[in-house]
Amino acid sequence: MLDLKLLLLVTLFVPLVGVGVIWVVAPLGDRAVRWIALLVASVSLICSTAIVFSSAAATQAELAVTDVAWLANSSVTPLDVRFHVGLDGLSLWMFGLSPLLTLTAILVSWEAIRDRVALFYGMLLLLEFGCVGVFVARDIVLFYVFFEFTLIPLFFLVGVWGSEQRQYAAVKFFLFTLAGSVLTLLGLLAIVVWNANQWNGGTWTFSIPDLSTNLRLAASEGNLPVKFQLMVFLALFAGFAIKVPLFPLHTWLPLAHVQAPAAGSVMLAGVLLKIGTYGFVRFGILMLPDAILHPGIQVVPNVVASVFPWVSTGTVFVYPWLLSLAVIGIVYGALVALAQDDFKRLIAYSSVSHMGFCVLGLFALNRPGLQGGTLQMVNHGISTGALFALVGMIYERYHTREISALSGLAKRLPILSFFMLLFTFSSIGLPGLNGFAGEVLVLLGMFQRAWSQSIAGWQPLLIAVAVLAVSGVVLGAWYMLYLVQRVFFGPLKEPAQHAAHAPACDLSPREILAVAPLAILVVWIGVAPGFFLSRTAQTLNDVEAVAENAFTRHHEDYQRLWSAVPKVTAPAVELSRRVP
Repeated sequence: MLDLKLLLLVTLFVPLVGVGVIWVVAPLGDRAVRWIALLVASVSLICSTAIVFSSAAATQAELAVTDVAWLANSSVTPLDVRFHVGLDGLSLWMFGLSPLLTLTAILVSWEAIRDRVALFYGMLLLLEFGCVGVFVARDIVLFYVFFEFTLIPLFFLVGVWGSEQRQYAAVKFFLFTLAGSVLTLLGLLAIVVWNANQWNGGTWTFSIPDLSTNLRLAASEGNLPVKFQLMVFLALFAGFAIKVPLFPLHTWLPLAHVQAPAAGSVMLAGVLLKIGTYGFVRFGILMLPDAILHPGIQVVPNVVASVFPWVSTGTVFVYPWLLSLAVIGIVYGALVALAQDDFKRLIAYSSVSHMGFCVLGLFALNRPGLQGGTLQMVNHGISTGALFALVGMIYERYHTREISALSGLAKRLPILSFFMLLFTFSSIGLPGLNGFAGEVLVLLGMFQRAWSQSIAGWQPLLIAVAVLAVSGVVLGAWYMLYLVQRVFFGPLKEPAQHAAHAPACDLSPREILAVAPLAILVVWIGVAPGFFLSRTAQTLNDVEAVAENAFTRHHEDYQRLWSAVPKVTAPAVELSRRVP
């Protein structure tokens, strides 16, 4: 019988051990470094796959849990900080995807990276260590350490091995995410302090499951102040919304993608963006449901509102704003992607659009929406990670990212063109592929929230959000198919500077191996999504129950709030007939 705890610890720490081995073998040459990195990533992937596809993953709410005291001696310190790691349905698939995309990133970089190879692969394995750690952490201190740790290797990957503006892109990425994460830390600490004062007699527990249980119970009993929840949620929002990134906090992402090496873009799009949506569910919905679903929270004193009536008595409505920002990101990202002539910039803006779908599904807060949002997190990681890998392969052959410089590549590179078409169809949600399953569930959840589960007073907005989200699907098909039509079909056209070189060759076995597992998942999820959804069911049912409980608690508040709004009626018009 598999020891799932041991496998999880191996998956987590093997990349860190691999960094030390790379440092030792670096004097032997770049070839040895590459093979060590590949071996380490393969071991991590084998262990994570064994966990994800184990029978326990389909039947247990939590699995592979290790809980060891770190700072937990009450006679020494009131802090109860633990090395607490484990998996549930929310983190399982992202845990499995992180080693897989690391392997893809290593294979894509095999020939492309020739400068400071040992440092590059060391940073890539450190990034894997941080990404896996974020999704397995069950202690707030541990989560935040991994959350911040992911910034460091990606900063160097972009800043050292990126394109012309790599240093500017690295600094902008680092400052954006660091500023948001500092506010997130304050929010997390506020949760810990409140819990210590309310429940634990001064003991500061950082256990995410314990805090989640305590805060949910306090909220259901009305003992968790709504204003406190709102302030904490806004602090968490700052960090997680930048990570996603939600409109209008997305401006760092296109620049980082364009300047990053192919491996950096694969990991950034495939894994790092999902930390934001994961955090929204783990800490926002499960711990602070009233902050999201309370119909109106007055945050400005009445005296201020009386002087400045346009403040509207200082009432804040969080839920409609979240949905509105998500759908604006969907449409805006798609429209801007349509106008791009740079491969990577186009796919970067498509990420803004697709991550909007993830947020929209999760905040539909019903079963199809939560399932679709979670599945779409995985789908986007697979499809967009593969697209960035393929763009890196094209750049390695032609040294250009300009769409207008290429045409008819299907004649020259048929295997690459096949994979590009497959992942394009996946990205636009072609039936039978993974994107279709995720997008249908997201839209079903949003339409269900807009019509059959609507909220008093907000139905027109919810309907508008649902309809606009459908337009994002249409626009997504437009810009991706337009990209494929311009680059892979029509007369053969290659950059002028490439004319003196030998014709570009098609994908090598190494490059096929880099994207083939992702292609298998694209078809598998599209044909049998139930297998993947079944492993998320227990956790997402818990999330849905928390949301439904909050909706039920505030039902009368919704009714009372909107019944007090003056009804606008048409003025009576007296009709008269002129008597001759």
